[in-house]
Amino acid sequence: MPRRRTSRVKRPSPERRLHLSVSSPRIVCWGFLRCLKRSLKVALIAALLAGALWGVQTGMREFFIENEEFQLRNVDLESNGEMTAGDFIRLCKLDPEASIFALRLRDLRQILLERPGIESVELSRRLPGTLRVKVIEREPIAWLECRPLGIVGRNPATGILLDQSGVCYPCDFWVEEKAAPLPVLLVSEVEEGDITLGKELRHHESRRALELIRCAREKLRGVEWSLPVVAVSNDYSLEAATSSGLLATFGMYDHEEQLDDLI
Repeated sequence: MPRRRTSRVKRPSPERRLHLSVSSPRIVCWGFLRCLKRSLKVALIAALLAGALWGVQTGMREFFIENEEFQLRNVDLESNGEMTAGDFIRLCKLDPEASIFALRLRDLRQILLERPGIESVELSRRLPGTLRVKVIEREPIAWLECRPLGIVGRNPATGILLDQSGVCYPCDFWVEEKAAPLPVLLVSEVEEGDITLGKELRHHESRRALELIRCAREKLRGVEWSLPVVAVSNDYSLEAATSSGLLATFGMYDHEEQLDDLI
């Protein structure tokens, strides 16, 4: 009987399969050219993107930075203290011909807040050429003098000012005129950390002397004399010299009643 034909093809077993790897200089060359072509495409796209970015940056610089329309023409400064727009320009060393977009507001803010006499700052731009500045300054009520530490009252170079909370800070150049007639708080013996710039006075007796100065400031309004000097005498009393030449001794507390008796 003849064998029945079939279309089934016998496949070799895995053990009998042959794995051929064909390599020739021409095939290698074509593979290299394909890789080179892809690389050139990527490089071209990157170059186009870089050129576009450079063009955008150049255009923005010419429009915002080098455009005379946005040149700094006015500093609108609002302050509760003595700082003026001229003082602000001097402190921050502003270029009056710079564009308002060239000003780094964060850096300007940091320059101002490095001064302990400034509590807060707000900066903003107003087109086309105005820089708006809002400053909250500390209000000084007295000088602090401590000769052993080289702190001399009513001396802008070495003196320290005190606000109502007892915060210590140096005398800025725009405050010198207002601070000149303020009373002086004298103290001779302090411990380390009692006097720190930018922080409240920690010396207890000096804080009581500052309280006397604050009370006298309110109580002696309209009176012909004042207390230009208040000194810490010891841990339970204060000595105050009046502008009329009298020397008065105060306790550490009940200053309003003692001032009433003195008046």
